Amino acid sequence: MKSVLFNDYADSTNAGSKSANLRHKRFRLFLKLLKPNNLSRILDVGGTESIWLGSGFERQVTLLNISFKSKNNSLFTYVTGDACNMNFADLEFDIIFSNSVIEHVGGFEKQLMFANEVRRVGRKYWIQTPYKHFPIEPHFLFPLFQYFPDSWKINIGKYWKYSHLKRNKEDILDELSRLRLINKQEITMLFPDSEIITEKYFIFWKSLIALKK
Repeated sequence: MKSVLFNDYADSTNAGSKSANLRHKRFRLFLKLLKPNNLSRILDVGGTESIWLGSGFERQVTLLNISFKSKNNSLFTYVTGDACNMNFADLEFDIIFSNSVIEHVGGFEKQLMFANEVRRVGRKYWIQTPYKHFPIEPHFLFPLFQYFPDSWKINIGKYWKYSHLKRNKEDILDELSRLRLINKQEITMLFPDSEIITEKYFIFWKSLIALKK
């Protein structure tokens, strides 16, 4: 049985967890600050339908991802593609939304490609990413995981029962090769025309949001 701590804080499938509550609170802030209307063209980079269902914006949302488990919801437009090389025209979308994606695209050069594409394709944007120095790494859910050598990370990924990415060694190495958490200085460099919002959990910065209104 999963621990009370895990269910209460980190389980994204648990609607009552703090992780889920923070995600919903963050989405409400997005709606407040970006103010999408019934004409807004919205691109969700790396997202899924779940956060948009019930928002009223479903028919205005294009979902861009490298793959989809299904494309069965006719309310959405699905596009398979690369977030670092988007097949869209300049300023094609009014708003670009992305939640916890930029840290998965590779090294800093790939993250810069991602940021440049966001700034090219969208008039406004909201790009959220976990903060590099938050005490609990958000993918493997292990304290200070991001500071350990790869040999430790592999074993944690294989045997730590709360990891979201509990896989075999090869899959964990592949994930680690593409996973790069970002600090505040770096997100400011990646999105120089944005305002940076820091999201806190108790006294700690939990995530960073690059916002252009």
